[in-house]
Amino acid sequence: MKKVILLCGLISFCALASFSQERFRKSPPFPDPLQPWQLPVIESVRLSNGLTVAVCNQKNLPFISLELVILAGESSSPESLPGLATFTAEMLSRGTPLISASEMEDRIESIGGSFSATTSFDYSRFSFLFLDENLDRALELLSLMLLQPAFSEKEVVSLRRTLFYDIRQKARDPEFVGRRQLLRILFKNHPYQKSLYNEDVIMNIGRDDILAFFQKYYRPNNAVLVLAGNLNVNTASRKVSHYINTWRKTELERPLPPFPEPNNSEKVCYVELPQAKDATLLIGNVIFPAGDPDFFPFSVLNQVLGGTPNSRLFMNLRESREYAYYAFSEIEPYRGCGVYFVRAKVVPSACYASVQEILKELGRAAKEKIPTFEIEQAKSYLIGNFPLQIDKLDSLARRISEIVAFSLGDSYWNKLYENIILVDAGRVFEVAEKYLLPKPVVIIVGDKNTLFDHLRDFEKLEFYDAKGIYHYTLTKGVEE
Repeated sequence: MKKVILLCGLISFCALASFSQERFRKSPPFPDPLQPWQLPVIESVRLSNGLTVAVCNQKNLPFISLELVILAGESSSPESLPGLATFTAEMLSRGTPLISASEMEDRIESIGGSFSATTSFDYSRFSFLFLDENLDRALELLSLMLLQPAFSEKEVVSLRRTLFYDIRQKARDPEFVGRRQLLRILFKNHPYQKSLYNEDVIMNIGRDDILAFFQKYYRPNNAVLVLAGNLNVNTASRKVSHYINTWRKTELERPLPPFPEPNNSEKVCYVELPQAKDATLLIGNVIFPAGDPDFFPFSVLNQVLGGTPNSRLFMNLRESREYAYYAFSEIEPYRGCGVYFVRAKVVPSACYASVQEILKELGRAAKEKIPTFEIEQAKSYLIGNFPLQIDKLDSLARRISEIVAFSLGDSYWNKLYENIILVDAGRVFEVAEKYLLPKPVVIIVGDKNTLFDHLRDFEKLEFYDAKGIYHYTLTKGVEE
């Protein structure tokens, strides 16, 4: 009898313990209180020629990171010459009338430096990292690029070939192809569409086109220079002025790109990419521009949905259903608008089900208020992770250059901690309703030989090739 009582008690205890553990799993504990931190101070000054110089003093570091931002990106390229902004930026370090491209490269290496150029929708950015003792030599090299570019025909031909094969190589990446197709649809007939060119257009760009673009947009009053390292704003402005004081300003307009209408109808597009083994999904829509007050609550929302492997999308598609290799969500803010999108790589047989689960997660966030503990966990991650994002000197300078280039203001940087900490579940629900209820565009990239049988469940499917050229539409398996 005693053994029976003991056994019953043990079973009851185990059941209670199991219930408690299950309740604990469903209600994770709140994160520890967030520790405030102080971001580095940004000081800025405008020189007489209109150039804005911003400095972030970082003591006891052997390097200086320089970011030059020209406020002209691919949206400034002529309609007939997409890719011209990128081509011009890449030509900047390719020599002067007296210094060849290879010699320029040797001079950069001799100061312990590295130089690179990137072009976005809104601006062209030049990143220059070098030993702090070589600040004068670095500024001298930069002045040669800005004041004495050669744009030689030989280098133009060489760069045409380089960019042509670079774009062709990228076009083998399913995520690159999918993102490009998503943005093509969202930015149809918009200035940002010019950024989404194929490699063929590169062959149309000539030296005269590059020179005209350079002379129009590469002006000090259309630029921002950011320096991060062991120097102050007075020293920086004096040295920059010494080397670039003959860079002449000119009047030019920078109209704000129009805000494109978000997609709000069912649109599923398939992009054929031969030999792709799996299905790559990109699902997204247009949102607010950089600097919008909704940025911080939406950042928290994005963190909950797909910011890390612990977020909802990853846990649903990979951990629970085993459909996906990964599933994340991201925000890309631009000057005229922004884009949010989900990216996932899934097994072919789960293509339709994965799309439905992603749409279900987005819809759930827009219709059901996210529990407070999830909001607090997301805020804790964002605040704890941000110092790691700017831990490297070049990352810090790059982030500052974006803030200055987008004219986000001092409060965006100085009150970043406060802007995140004040976000609550109600504010997150507001932005979720506002931006997630419109129906997003769905892009599926893969090999038709592998995927076709798994696409039949979609009501309507538009077919494109990897260059974005429309071919036909299938409605429940019937070609239109």
